[in-house]
Amino acid sequence: MRRLRNGPTATLYTPVTISLIFIVAISYLGLGFVMPLRALYGREIGASSVEISAMASSFLLAGFLATPLIGWATDRFSYRTILAVGLLIHTLTTMAYIYAQNPWFLIALRAIEGVAAAGVLPPARALMNTIAPRTRQGEALGLISAAQTGGILIGPAVGAFLASRTGYTLSFLLAAIPLGIGVIVTLILLPNMNSQQGDYATKVATTSVITLRGSALQGLFTHSLNIAYLFKFLLYIANGVAASIWSLYMLDRGASLTMIGISYTTFALPIIFLAPFAGRLSDRFGRYRPIIVGLLLCSITFTLYYLPLNPLWIIMISILEGSSLAIVGAGVDGFLADVMPPDQKGKVQATYNAAGTAGSLLGSVGSGLLYLRTPGLPFLAEGMLYLATLIVSLSLPGLRTLFERRSTVE
Repeated sequence: MRRLRNGPTATLYTPVTISLIFIVAISYLGLGFVMPLRALYGREIGASSVEISAMASSFLLAGFLATPLIGWATDRFSYRTILAVGLLIHTLTTMAYIYAQNPWFLIALRAIEGVAAAGVLPPARALMNTIAPRTRQGEALGLISAAQTGGILIGPAVGAFLASRTGYTLSFLLAAIPLGIGVIVTLILLPNMNSQQGDYATKVATTSVITLRGSALQGLFTHSLNIAYLFKFLLYIANGVAASIWSLYMLDRGASLTMIGISYTTFALPIIFLAPFAGRLSDRFGRYRPIIVGLLLCSITFTLYYLPLNPLWIIMISILEGSSLAIVGAGVDGFLADVMPPDQKGKVQATYNAAGTAGSLLGSVGSGLLYLRTPGLPFLAEGMLYLATLIVSLSLPGLRTLFERRSTVE
């Protein structure tokens, strides 16, 4: 058996990691088919703006409430089992959209999808944390982000194009195919393991010393982890805004259905290339710099959306948005990997996901209310929020010290 190393050149691209990357990519390809369509489909069957906002909110709230149980189940059973179940539920609910004829059915479907979503990305990220070398955690999580975004690169554009030509039904049916493939590949190729089985990549040689003190609950809410959760919460406000109003914002600015799909692609493209690279740089040079640079770019990007721009300019700015979130996300994800207790990866990733879901929920509800006043106002509020976060981060010297600390668990 080849000896695994834990230094900068330690093995990352193993059959298991490649399989996991493929599963995330093909699953989000299916989810991407319908990503820009849900709000528009809701409007077509008579949903009001409040009901469309409720669709996004029910997804986020259900996922937030389900996350603690799913985190416990992930550590108790296996990453593979929870991931397969989450993908299977996504497959079934996606097909169920073709039977939706009233807004409340859509709201219920989105709630079920919220529970399913809590069972997809957290176990996938926890498994990657377990099998990847400890000194390449930022790069490994960057690959997961790139795989996730790779599906978004293709799916929304194809789904929107098909919907504009043939209606919504075909897009919903096609979305179920890659999700079903994801279920099969998960069950066949991923190992049946959980966090209790130890660090897969460092069973042979481990160079970092990790100490863990306190109860399981204390290990889940240390000072360092709380900082990671807070940044995840703040960054995912942008996801809630996009989930709630992006398609409507583009449509009201004069975009066609095809252009709306393309805007998802231009957002996703830079993440595919930048996320692994930014993760690798954060592994080598620290987490602080990408967080600061990313926050600066985010504050600029979202403020630009407030301006009365035509759809082509919005599509161009979405490239900068994707780049900004890839850079800051690499720093925050890498920091989480540095301070994560090795025997609670499922719970920590689930809590991290819950923090993001809470931020998305705030963004979804808040953007729906602000959008009623001025279409660009939610984005201006985002820009100001990230500017304030940047200023606070720069003014606290202890925060830089915390972000640069490596491989320690309180």
